[in-house]
Amino acid sequence: MGLSIHYKGRLTSAETLNTLINEVKEIAISNHLEYFVFEDNFNQNSFSETVDLENLYGIMVSSEKSEPLCFSFLSNGRMCGIINFNVIRINQYVDEELTYQLATKTQYAGAEIHKQLILLTDYISKKYLSDFECVDEGEFWETRDENLLKTNFNRYTNLIAVSPLIAFV
Repeated sequence: MGLSIHYKGRLTSAETLNTLINEVKEIAISNHLEYFVFEDNFNQNSFSETVDLENLYGIMVSSEKSEPLCFSFLSNGRMCGIINFNVIRINQYVDEELTYQLATKTQYAGAEIHKQLILLTDYISKKYLSDFECVDEGEFWETRDENLLKTNFNRYTNLIAVSPLIAFV
């Protein structure tokens, strides 16, 4: 349990991957976020029909106490996070229902980092992604209401604080 961002989509064009990576890297550096670059170019600068089970393309960013926010893709251009990619490598197949659903828990990083990651996601999704969907448990994606975001963070924090007590009742 913990407040999270859920998202999915696809890279609009294989040729834009390196530009996306460089732009996210610059934003990460200027906002004091950590980042990790996966593969930075698709084979022959195009998407493949068959998913390459060995390579993940793109970049992920993270802040202290936040799970990574992934702008990473399989060889078919669809978004896939690092955790899902590791499951693919272990199982050696792509589960269509689960692979392309990404989530980033920001509960312990706080509302300000959550807001920062949502704004980054919004910017990148508009510039580089298609078929993009985001569900923000903090409701900032949908409303841009900072007070609502803080209220939701407080609600989740209180639920987490109370849940160990409920287990013993």
